[in-house]
Amino acid sequence: MANTAYVGAGTTLGTSYYMRRFYAANADARTTTSRSNLSNSTLTGADSHALRRAIRSLGSFTYDDDNETNIKNNVSAFISTYNNMINSSGASDDRTMKNTQKSLKNLTAEYESQLDKIGITVKDNGTLESRSSLFSSADISKFESLFSADSEYMQRVNSYARRLENRSNILTQIEYNDALAKRNANKQTSPSVSDSTTGKTDSADTGSTAVNALNIASVTPVTADLNTLLNTGIGSNVNVIL
Repeated sequence: MANTAYVGAGTTLGTSYYMRRFYAANADARTTTSRSNLSNSTLTGADSHALRRAIRSLGSFTYDDDNETNIKNNVSAFISTYNNMINSSGASDDRTMKNTQKSLKNLTAEYESQLDKIGITVKDNGTLESRSSLFSSADISKFESLFSADSEYMQRVNSYARRLENRSNILTQIEYNDALAKRNANKQTSPSVSDSTTGKTDSADTGSTAVNALNIASVTPVTADLNTLLNTGIGSNVNVIL
């Protein structure tokens, strides 16, 4: 089902509104301050998911003058989300992430001339930047050829975003498994305290460790091992919200 891109006839929605919608699944990935607290894999997953939402939103518009302002505000939010994804995937040490990011940058370079005609510059680092005067005055039909549901560019960007989202979920799951393994190792090597009255020997931090492990498990259930994750492409327990 297509996302509704505007609320009521004649309603104008700003770029910040669209950004909030795109990052609804992980609001912490939307702002610079909160992004610094997230792992790179989590960021790339949030960015690629948000970009796919942006693409669906742009595809739901009727490209006419009545929707011009909302379309351009939506495209502005798309640019910010696209740049976030280029930066987060490019910062990864994972080869699959880097190769997919490089392919996406090469794709956008193919459309550099068309983007330039509506005031969007493809920068040397692969990110996008709008030139306000041309961007605001360009004919809406030129935006349609690049950003509508039938746009080949949008369909191919969505394909790369999906790959990055799937890969980031795998990496995030592996990071969680590693953290859980370390926690269990620390639990096993923790000092023991003998109860002279009952003769029982208990781990000094058994209670707190059990509670912490329970909290983690309740947030992110783990049912697949690393081999399953790597061999199938994504763990069976990883939910990708579309």
